Amino acid sequence: MLKPYGQGHRSLWDVIGERREQEQRQATPARSPADYDLTRVKIDNAWLWLPNLEPAQAASGTWLGAVNGDFEHDPRLVSPSGHRYNLRRIRLPQHKPEIDTLPRTLQLLEAMLAQWADFAASVDWENTKVVLFAPSGIAPSAWENHALPIWPFDYLPGEGFDTPSLNFDEWLPWALQNDTEASSLLCVSIDTWATKDRAGALSNDAMVGESISIVHLQRVDHANPDEENTWQLYPAMTREHSPRASQPRQSSADLQELAEALCEQRGIQPNDIQALVIDGHLHDRRLEQLSHYASTQLPNLVVSEHVAGQALLAGERGRSATQLTSLALAFHVGRARQGSVLIFDRHASTQTQAWLLSTGKTIAQAGDEVAEHRGLEHDGQSKDS
Repeated sequence: MLKPYGQGHRSLWDVIGERREQEQRQATPARSPADYDLTRVKIDNAWLWLPNLEPAQAASGTWLGAVNGDFEHDPRLVSPSGHRYNLRRIRLPQHKPEIDTLPRTLQLLEAMLAQWADFAASVDWENTKVVLFAPSGIAPSAWENHALPIWPFDYLPGEGFDTPSLNFDEWLPWALQNDTEASSLLCVSIDTWATKDRAGALSNDAMVGESISIVHLQRVDHANPDEENTWQLYPAMTREHSPRASQPRQSSADLQELAEALCEQRGIQPNDIQALVIDGHLHDRRLEQLSHYASTQLPNLVVSEHVAGQALLAGERGRSATQLTSLALAFHVGRARQGSVLIFDRHASTQTQAWLLSTGKTIAQAGDEVAEHRGLEHDGQSKDS
């Protein structure tokens, strides 16, 4: 029996045997093509650790609208002009944070493995592939070479590991079209810009940060009909447009167009959206345009209460990290709010990307279920009396 991560001592023979077992289990077995839905995927679970949002807090989903924006400085990370960079950093117990990218990301990986036991226990490891998205500035092959020796043998995936060279939004359509891909895909992103090489490339007022984001995807198999209330995701939609700074303050056509297309695809209405997850950048009229869109098109959403911005939670990070963080945030908020969540990425001045995470349930359907539940409770009380 394999020993739990971080416990006991191993002999050289233990290590050799475990490495052989790891090599055997990393080999992807041959499989016949499955009858997967090639347009969408289910999100089974998510695990998230941000500088201002610890895993238990993130999972509760109750932090929406009341987010801690604390930051810190590190005297080792100073700009050429002598200013300390503003940092949002995950607080690790009994660890002095490294300021080089690879050592710091390995610190974060070890911290994740020490904290995620409850989440890991819910994963069917025999039928899962782990997809490791490399941190910014580290090649996928190099990240795999450093991460796999740390990965616990108790959590070895039966379908092996993959380290894509694509960002998550580019990788997902490919994975959906691959009918021989594993049915369970555990997407893991660890990234930090609170390092010498990443912080030094940004302006002094930029907030650099880090994140650990895990999103557990399940393929939709036509042979097994969908369960009710499963959270489903389609690939992101993207629109090109004129620079936001040159648009009117109340211009929100690009947001409305994307949201309506995503809602139509999922079979809901924009007024079914209960929360927004955004990149958090509010310059160049982004805040005014978002507020106008929400106030005119999303009647069940209050911007000050139902919007989460990543920049406030975790600072600047790489593309895959921000995308997987957005999906994990949306998953937790969707469960807490019991409704659909819209995700906007507006980092680029002339491009808007959007996702929709939804069970497909409308507000009317949810109201009917509540009324039915109350009716059953009333009938039960009547019989008791």
